Amino acid sequence: MQLTQPQIQHLYLRTGFGESPGYIAERVGKFREQLAEELFANSQELNFIEIIPNPLGENNEGEVTNIKLLKMLVRSQKELRSLGLHWINQMAYGKGQLRERMTFFWHNHFATRLPFGFIMQLQHNTLRKHALGKFPDMLHAIAKDPAMMMFLNTFENKKDAPNENFAREVMELFTLGEGHYTEAAIKEAARCFTGWKVNRKGEFEIIAKEHDNGEKDFFGKKGNLNGEDIINIILEQKQTAYFLCRKIYKEFVNPKVNEVHIKELAEPFFYSGYDISMLIRQMILSPWFFDTENIGVKISSPVDLLARYTRVFRIKFEDEKLPAKIMQLLGQELFVPPNVAGWSGDKNWIDSSSLLLRMRLPLVLFAQQPLNAKSKTSFEDNATDSHLKKQRTGSIKVNYDLSALSNYFLRYTGNEKELIQELKRYFLQQPTSVSNEAITLNADRTSSANFIKSCMTSILCLPEFQLI
Repeated sequence: MQLTQPQIQHLYLRTGFGESPGYIAERVGKFREQLAEELFANSQELNFIEIIPNPLGENNEGEVTNIKLLKMLVRSQKELRSLGLHWINQMAYGKGQLRERMTFFWHNHFATRLPFGFIMQLQHNTLRKHALGKFPDMLHAIAKDPAMMMFLNTFENKKDAPNENFAREVMELFTLGEGHYTEAAIKEAARCFTGWKVNRKGEFEIIAKEHDNGEKDFFGKKGNLNGEDIINIILEQKQTAYFLCRKIYKEFVNPKVNEVHIKELAEPFFYSGYDISMLIRQMILSPWFFDTENIGVKISSPVDLLARYTRVFRIKFEDEKLPAKIMQLLGQELFVPPNVAGWSGDKNWIDSSSLLLRMRLPLVLFAQQPLNAKSKTSFEDNATDSHLKKQRTGSIKVNYDLSALSNYFLRYTGNEKELIQELKRYFLQQPTSVSNEAITLNADRTSSANFIKSCMTSILCLPEFQLI
């Protein structure tokens, strides 16, 4: 199957964060198999993010005093913001788009919120490592991840007082889904995770005397089960494959699930040992992936939107607080999910105020207009989240490079109608009823480049640009 321009744009918007019109034009007419292999080849490198040093030193040595912990907490806000900006830039400028996209997906799947930058960086790199690997490896790693254990209080789990948080969420949110386990299963699973700890150095360890060595009964398996046994038993349930495929389908194909397609994906996914790369490859090579009913039907998340702007327009933010400000105003900031269920997404991204800000964002970025908006999401009160409460927002200063875009579209400047049609075709995945005349009405005609920029900005302000 040879792909058309809209299909190629669809592929890159769903498996990455968009590409330049020149990059897309070079691939028009190529077979989907060629582009799929290129995506995977470009994403082989892990490109770990390691900008936050270990607060205990390179070898994680030394006594962890309360003062050290307090210092980690105080500087965490800035560290998390830097981590988020670094990741946005990696999404925007990196070659491995599929790995970035999949890491972003798992970041929301295993949603964690902790005021410790270094520990969140460790979790991020765990997700990055396993993003295109085998799901069992990732699930076992996340179960022992210090950030997850602290967020869901696994480290408080003792044989005399089992904490059920992780036992519940690992089934409800991470594997089986609501309604596919019992309260008794939660209680038995919690007993199996007793003794799992995070020490003061932020490392996983098991305290043998705090582990419940009694017999447990979980999904029909009996014995002195431990946490790893629980995870393996959950993975033996085919429902886990179906749950994950539905969630991935909603993210990469269509918010409206087609159960026939889910069965096509889930059965081989389960029998492959949960091979994520195999699943994604099968999905994007399926004919239905490129059906018109699946193109332009997803609302961009705030991170999608900002990464797309940054990638296509080569944006550089002068102040690292500004990308975080934009994302939190739109309702999503990296490393700050609202709760363990993560961001709901889809239509939840849009209300009257956030849609208005989204449509004004091109003017904010390219004309330095002020944001003047209030935060969409109401976060839990937390001393470390004070930056999320601020509502006063001035103009944003950014550096951007439109030269490649202008040069690409200059070929159409002899025919205004054709130019507008090409701009619409590249920036919009859904047709718009807005006329060419409305787009050019207030355009800057002082030069061809200015005309292209002003028409482009008008198109970016359309609601249809929010759809990918």
